[in-house]
Amino acid sequence: MVFESLVVDVLNRFLGDYVVNLDSSQLRLGIWGGDAVLKNLEIKENALSQLDIPFKVRAGHIGRLELKIPWKNLYTQSVEATLDEVYLLIVPTASIKYDAVKEDRQLQEARQRELQRIEETKQRAAEQDNPKQEKQDTFVEKLVTQVIKNLQVKISNIHVRYEDNVTNRNCSISFGVSLQNLSLQTADKNWTPCLLDDKAKLFYKLVRLDNLFAYWNVNSELYSRQAADEALVIIHAYAHSRTTIPHDYHYVFRPISAKAKLQMNPRSDVDFSSPRVDLMVNLPEISIELSRAQYVSILELLGSVDMMSRNLPYRKYRPELPLHSNAWRYAITGVLEVNVKPRLRMWSWRRIREHRQHVKLYRELYKKKITNKKPSESVLKELEETERTLDIFNITLARQQAEMEVSKAGLKVFRPGQKEEEQSQGWFGWIGGWWGENAPQSKEVKPGGFDGLMTSAEKAKLYTAIGYSETAVNHNLPKTFEDMKVSFQLVSMCLCIKESYDKPEIIRLAVSDLRARLAQRSGAQALSVLAQLSLFEVTGQPRDKVAPVLLSSRSLAAENRDPLLSLMFQTNPLEGNADQRLQVEAQPLEIIYDAMTVNSMSAFFQPPDDLQLDELTNATLMKLEQFRDRTATGLMYVIETQKVLDLKVNLMASYVIVPQTGFYDRRQNLMVLDLGQLKMSSKTRQGLPQLSVGINTLEDIMSRAYDSFDIQLTSLQFLYRGDWTAARKLRSSDLHILEPVDLKMELSRAMVLAPIRCLFKMSGMLPLLSLRISDDKLRGVLELIDSIPLPEARRAPKTFPTPQLTPRRPALPELLSISSEEEMFYDAPSSPVEDLPFFEAPGVSLSRVPSLKRSSALTRDPQKNMTDFLMTFEISEVSVSACYCHCVLLRLVVLQNLLLHSFFSGGQWCPGG
Repeated sequence: MVFESLVVDVLNRFLGDYVVNLDSSQLRLGIWGGDAVLKNLEIKENALSQLDIPFKVRAGHIGRLELKIPWKNLYTQSVEATLDEVYLLIVPTASIKYDAVKEDRQLQEARQRELQRIEETKQRAAEQDNPKQEKQDTFVEKLVTQVIKNLQVKISNIHVRYEDNVTNRNCSISFGVSLQNLSLQTADKNWTPCLLDDKAKLFYKLVRLDNLFAYWNVNSELYSRQAADEALVIIHAYAHSRTTIPHDYHYVFRPISAKAKLQMNPRSDVDFSSPRVDLMVNLPEISIELSRAQYVSILELLGSVDMMSRNLPYRKYRPELPLHSNAWRYAITGVLEVNVKPRLRMWSWRRIREHRQHVKLYRELYKKKITNKKPSESVLKELEETERTLDIFNITLARQQAEMEVSKAGLKVFRPGQKEEEQSQGWFGWIGGWWGENAPQSKEVKPGGFDGLMTSAEKAKLYTAIGYSETAVNHNLPKTFEDMKVSFQLVSMCLCIKESYDKPEIIRLAVSDLRARLAQRSGAQALSVLAQLSLFEVTGQPRDKVAPVLLSSRSLAAENRDPLLSLMFQTNPLEGNADQRLQVEAQPLEIIYDAMTVNSMSAFFQPPDDLQLDELTNATLMKLEQFRDRTATGLMYVIETQKVLDLKVNLMASYVIVPQTGFYDRRQNLMVLDLGQLKMSSKTRQGLPQLSVGINTLEDIMSRAYDSFDIQLTSLQFLYRGDWTAARKLRSSDLHILEPVDLKMELSRAMVLAPIRCLFKMSGMLPLLSLRISDDKLRGVLELIDSIPLPEARRAPKTFPTPQLTPRRPALPELLSISSEEEMFYDAPSSPVEDLPFFEAPGVSLSRVPSLKRSSALTRDPQKNMTDFLMTFEISEVSVSACYCHCVLLRLVVLQNLLLHSFFSGGQWCPGG
């Protein structure tokens, strides 16, 4: 039967990348026998290479992997998968002794995986226009549903631990994740575990998660200093001791247990009685903790990871002698061998000629490989040797050129995992992707997948089991039918920040009753997300064993039973003409300033003086740059596709209380800032007259090229001392410094980008700005501000004189007299130094070249000179009242409109009036 061979090949391919010396023959015999058991597997040292991190496996162990497959009753009985005792000890690559042979082998394995990924991506892209793709997707959904129906999984005793004494030699760290149990069981409609009922129309699965936790230890004991076997024994002992917690284990999040209920309807596309997938997840509690020592070590590790990655190419030149006495030798040798010599060789004419010869040779050899069903061993060996001299980009380019030449010549292409034309009878080619270039081929599995291998009886039996028919497939689901639902409930979650574990909490954030629901309507290509939060509370650093409440919704929520926060997002909603709908509603919050908590938090997040954040900042900026580019691309797509957004935001008026001395006491003077109620809604286009080019002006037409939103801010006010709770509800009182302000604004966003059109426009109108000022209030406010203790200012870092570098001399005397052609060559756009000359010209500062490039780029790009943001703001009336002993002595009123105009262009604000 074909499925035995399929399972064998999939397991061989998956486990082969991670397990040392996998016995494929033993696995094949076990699978065919219906019960495959693998024990005491060793995990490869480079098992994490696909994650692109400078870490390696110091010791890895899989205790037991078992598969029970009832081949005689494959479609009716359960398939059981068990994974037990997976222990992984990870260390920095720099802490492992360099082995040239092992490093080269791991590098070649990583290159082959990347090349295989590229080939699979190309093949998927070529199959996107396949007219049978929709049919394949339906079959895959049916088959996956059947697999889940018959599958029972148990994963237990997982422990992954990272140890590091490279980041900080004086303070070793370790952190890890541990899981006791994760299981997937068949249940009845009452969610009681039971045996599989193959006659039931609906089937139920119960997912259980037990004791998932993470820890981060500072000044930790390092198991990696022991032998690999001894380290695994220690991890095994800790993983099985559930009753006691090691004294040096400090949680990042405490043990989590959760349950999920999965209900599936295999015939949902026929009866529409219930969703195809209905998942309900319940999470009782999440507790997250962070100490000052953990925070500092996290910063150190984040900065160190970037340095470790940069150091990887230089590891082979690191001397075995003590580094402090050979530091200069190590630095000079590493820079010469990694940076200087390869660059000089790369841009020499001899190296270019050799490179072109290797590319041409590889292209010809690859053509022989893909045009022969069974290429000779000599061709494959020569192809592998040539491949070692090229990088992945040039290999991919040469392969693409070879495929194009073969296609133009009309030759037939043979690929592993691709069906031949005469064998292409069905549409099971998607499983052919499971076979890769390096996957072992068994005698039972041919390169074309298994469509041609199945008999008509086997195929009919499979279709009947999964409820699929090639002729009766309904792809048109009702637009109102929800074929997938996911519900999530988090009962409570808290985040605690402490100076150390033996000291009280600095701050605690608590969230209660968080609910979310996701629904998909495939018939309308629509998605709906609903989320609600009932309670949010923040408490500060205790004083006299009483923790002050800094942010709370309890007292305000008692008056109103509505949830604290409600969010709804829909795509292609059923009601209205919008493409997207977003609604946000939030109840008010009471925010109290506590000086001791704020000062402690400032000291907590202040990095130590000896921690250099330059590398961490550079790495973070690079990630932010990549995120910004991806975000900009997404925004451009949204703008260009002109999605209509129906937006409604209603944020009730929260207020901030600032007490005198920085500690809340109702008897002391208070400053109260009422943030006001914020409403934001999109302006509808219904009812607008039809535009005509001959009748309407260009300005009228351009005004329609914007999506507009109305913004209203009501009752923004500022009060000082007294019975402020009653005064908040009044339009004017003796406690007001800033009387309630009502602000109206309109924000417009351009739907189409053009240099002559502003990207964003905002216009605002303030009917009245009224201030009530008295000498008593001014004096009291200044005294209150002065009474609040501020965070301690950080000491200025020690500055070291910047070394002055002498002008660099050419590495070779011959470069002083290079010809003009060679000079043009070094300035070629393909130069690896960002379009800069290889050796800078005398008299020109290298630091000025990028600025010159940027200035020239600005002149070339017309969008750099367009107006990004235009703001117009109007104040109708300004009133200032000077009071003494609650009596108004002077009232100044400005009735003439005050118009403020400013715009943002070319990266600069340009104010006007």
